[in-house]
Amino acid sequence: MSDFSSLCPLFNTGVYSELTLPYISLTSRSTTNKFEGGIPFSRSVIVTHGYVKKHTTFTATATAVKLALCKAATWAATRTVFATVILSATITTQAIGKYLAFTTTAKTFGATDVLNLKALTKEAGAKMVSVVVRYKEK
Repeated sequence: MSDFSSLCPLFNTGVYSELTLPYISLTSRSTTNKFEGGIPFSRSVIVTHGYVKKHTTFTATATAVKLALCKAATWAATRTVFATVILSATITTQAIGKYLAFTTTAKTFGATDVLNLKALTKEAGAKMVSVVVRYKEK
């Protein structure tokens, strides 16, 4: 019996895949905090879309919680922001359980590059979100 696993990327070229970062706590984050992340793809991919879903109601003080998807060469390296989203307690279309799109510029990741999620604004209080990242093989 032959193993054809080395051919899988060939057949997957142009097909979108998704990565989910579930139930990320935004509790008491500052602009210097990193969230769940540091995920290497271990192959060349192009990240094309990002989505975030609120699991909890944001307090009235959370008028502009800005999150960013970032690319870095390593976990500790400088991050390059390629997608952002602003979450709010005052915008009625941002309902619990509804996915909101990041404003995304497609970004190519190499085999050792790392995906990170970062806060760009300070936030206090208990809030939970999930993030979905859509990508395709390069």
